[in-house]
Amino acid sequence: MGSPLNFCPGRTDSPGHFGTVKEDGFRQYNTAYIEVPTKNGKSVLATAIALYLTSGDGEWGAEVYGCASDRQQASIVFDVAVDVVDQSPALRKRCKPILSRRRLVYMPTGSLYQVLSAEAYTKHGYNVHGLFFDELHSQPNRELYDVMTKGSCDARGQPLLFLITTAGTDRNSICYEVHQKAEDILRGKRVDPTFYAVIYGIANDDDWADERNWYKANPSLDHTISVEKVRAAFLSAKENPAEENLFR
Repeated sequence: MGSPLNFCPGRTDSPGHFGTVKEDGFRQYNTAYIEVPTKNGKSVLATAIALYLTSGDGEWGAEVYGCASDRQQASIVFDVAVDVVDQSPALRKRCKPILSRRRLVYMPTGSLYQVLSAEAYTKHGYNVHGLFFDELHSQPNRELYDVMTKGSCDARGQPLLFLITTAGTDRNSICYEVHQKAEDILRGKRVDPTFYAVIYGIANDDDWADERNWYKANPSLDHTISVEKVRAAFLSAKENPAEENLFR
C-alpha cells in the first residue's frame, strides 16, 4: 500500500474504460497500466481480458502473449484461463489447450494465447494483438519489454498492452518508468489518449494505521481479502518494525 519505498500514490484512475472505442470502431486505449496490491484479483482480471482478446475481439489470427519475470509467474494467468475454458461449454467446444506448450488455441479464428519463456527477448517476429505483463515490477531489465512492445504490434488495428503489477521498489526499472507516465497522466501533467491508467494505493503522507486507507489501497478488501486478516497483519507489523515495510 504506499510507502516511501514503493512509489504508490493515492488511488486515482482516468475517465472512461479501457474498452472505450473511437469513431472508427477501434479501441481508444492501446495500453492499460493497472497497479494494485496483491490478492485483489489482478490475475483473474488479466485472464478475462486475455480470453476476450483471443476469442471475442473479432481478430483473425490474433496472437496474445503472457509475459512475466519467469515462466511460472507467466503461467498463473494461463492456468486460470484454462480453468475458465474448461467450465464454459461454449469455449470448451472452440478452444484447444496445448498444455505442454502453455498455449490456448481459439480454433474459429486461428487465434492463440501463449505463455512466453524468459528467453523470449532473443526472438523476434511477433505479430502481437494482445500482450500481458504480470508483475511488471519484477522484470530484471527492459529487454523482454522492449522486444515485445517496439514494433511488434504495428500490423494490428487495435492491439492492447496490458500491464498489471503490484507496487515495486526499484526506481531504475521499466515498471517505475511506466508508473511515472501513468501518474503524470492521472495528475494531468501529461496527455496520452491511448494510455489507460489505474493506481490503487495510499499517499506517502497517509496514515498507514488508518483502516480507511486500507480500503483506499485495496479495492477487493472485504471481498477477496478479509479485513480481519489485514488487521492481524497490521498488529504484527506494529510489534515488529521489520514487518512494517512488508505490510505497507
